[in-house]
Amino acid sequence: MKRNLHPADRIIRGVVGIVFTGFALFNGDYLEEPVLEVLIGVFGALNLISLLSGWCPVYHVAGISTYKVKK
Repeated sequence: MKRNLHPADRIIRGVVGIVFTGFALFNGDYLEEPVLEVLIGVFGALNLISLLSGWCPVYHVAGISTYKVKK
């Protein structure tokens, strides 16, 4: 897997991933729909995986890369 995420993009994904995963795990009784809770948790987890790997499958399919190679 070739990196396609800029470090700033990775930081944003990390924040989004932590917020969404935390909300899905610790929302209390705010969400009463378990399917929605699971989808939010999966979205957060996928953002955390992108943070750690530096690779986004959606960017790959779309042919987008925000990662710039230093020369």
